[in-house]
Amino acid sequence: MNLKHLHIIPILLILILSTNVYSQNPKENWEKYKQIEQSGFSIENLAIAKAYYDSLNSSAFLIIQNGKVVADWGDINRRFILHSVRKSILNSLYGIYSENGTIELNYTIGEIGITDKDSLSDLEKSAKIIHLLKARSGIYHKAAAEPPWVDDYRPERNSVKPDSLWFYNNWDFNVLGTIFEQSTQTSIYEALYNDIATPLQMQDYRIIDGEYYYELEYSNHPAYHLKMSARDLARYGQLFLQEGLWNDKQILSKNWVDSSTYPVSKHGGGGKIGRWYGWLWNVSEYYQDYKMYYAAGAGGQFLAIFPTEDLILVNLCNTYQRDKLYDKEIVKLFDLILASKMNKPIDNPALITLKTSSRIPEKLYQQKINHSKYIGDFTIDGRKALIIELNGDLILKDYFMKLKLFPISPNRFFVEDIEKYLIVVLDKKGFATKLSYD
Repeated sequence: MNLKHLHIIPILLILILSTNVYSQNPKENWEKYKQIEQSGFSIENLAIAKAYYDSLNSSAFLIIQNGKVVADWGDINRRFILHSVRKSILNSLYGIYSENGTIELNYTIGEIGITDKDSLSDLEKSAKIIHLLKARSGIYHKAAAEPPWVDDYRPERNSVKPDSLWFYNNWDFNVLGTIFEQSTQTSIYEALYNDIATPLQMQDYRIIDGEYYYELEYSNHPAYHLKMSARDLARYGQLFLQEGLWNDKQILSKNWVDSSTYPVSKHGGGGKIGRWYGWLWNVSEYYQDYKMYYAAGAGGQFLAIFPTEDLILVNLCNTYQRDKLYDKEIVKLFDLILASKMNKPIDNPALITLKTSSRIPEKLYQQKINHSKYIGDFTIDGRKALIIELNGDLILKDYFMKLKLFPISPNRFFVEDIEKYLIVVLDKKGFATKLSYD
């Protein structure tokens, strides 16, 4: 071989290795290992993990190895509320729009005109957008969708300079939503659909699966709640595992992914799993040998990425009915799964298409219903609820979410996602007067 061509060999090796890494993202449908052993997992050990999983209050779980499904447990195509996982999803939108020049991370909130119910001080206005991404703004204003315990730990207003103290602060996260929409002139949910869900070929996410949640007595800035299925959330994890590359397109830069998942704040919180913090991503102290980082939400919602193992674990709980997993349960389950991984997956494994069935009942009411007779304000189990019409569908607004209604009869509807039946009491003229769940 001519010596002048020897320098080409390392380059070719890099390209080949890169192709192996970056060709793993799922196609239109997820593919599953036909034989678990080919994924590198032990059938016997994984059965132990599954037995433990069955004892928990989880509703959907996925194990993804090399971009392929090892195991799918529960309702992986059912949309559940993500709670604070939403924050790690917002990270990607900031990655796209800061790198294309739309958002300047080093602008202060004073420069872009951010304020709130209680005016902000000059010190607070000096916080930069990047400080909010790191949860280090130093702005300790009350915020929407905060748990009650936050009041016991929140520092005093104007007690620290921006970027000097980490605090898990919903004000930072909610205001990032406001800044994003103000800067891009588009909604978070539309941007997520167009810039992330569509190129990743998410199968269940829709723009209506997002809902703003205001608590105007505390703040002018809403929380931006979100529903997503486990199989779609796994695609989002795969995007980060592949360092922002999807089907040969760099959706996020490698530098953005590396910066976002680097433990900027090593504060030692987060229970046994250990929650260090990057840019809207948690980084695990407990699993640091795996370089694991994760998105987590109330109730045990979890997207965990183990880069050294090319592994993704997704857990979603039915928080509509207040199911939850505790950190110690998540850690035990993850430990059992990691102990089940005995070898590297083989090249060119036998695969099957992962199939799921529709979650909508087959026997729907076929006659046309006058939607106007159902629209209005109601209460369900003491909670305020609302029925609206949106894009030709009847929508129930409950659990902070928009939920499609499918008629079984004029006074009985199947409620999508929470998968309960809504009983509607009608007056003599056919107008809805009362709602309850069956």
